[in-house]
Amino acid sequence: MTIIKIKAEIKPTEDPKKVMTAISNLFGNIELNYDPSQGIIMSEITDNQLSAFRRNISRDRIRTTLNNTLCRWINEDYLSFGLNRQAAYAGHVSLNLTNEDPMGPIQIQIKGDVQGVINFICS
Repeated sequence: MTIIKIKAEIKPTEDPKKVMTAISNLFGNIELNYDPSQGIIMSEITDNQLSAFRRNISRDRIRTTLNNTLCRWINEDYLSFGLNRQAAYAGHVSLNLTNEDPMGPIQIQIKGDVQGVINFICS
């Protein structure tokens, strides 16, 4: 079984609802948990909950680029990457490169059949 974790740190100046909206814009109707004491929004989904994310990748026409990039970042059965919050809030998929976004990324961690997930979301 493949597990996908989604996590975003909430800065004191941020509205958690906006960050939740950004995540929902990319992943659709998934359960999001906000822990104000830790300042983190989290979700754990399975690979069969990636259809909305796949549609967004296809619509933004980044399948090939995303596939090539993510395949280079695989570490055996694990992959971690960040998505840009501002792009996500606008409903677009954009990888977050190191220190690109002052608020930090929406962090995605995949454990299990990483190559299968990449093949699905990028096909």
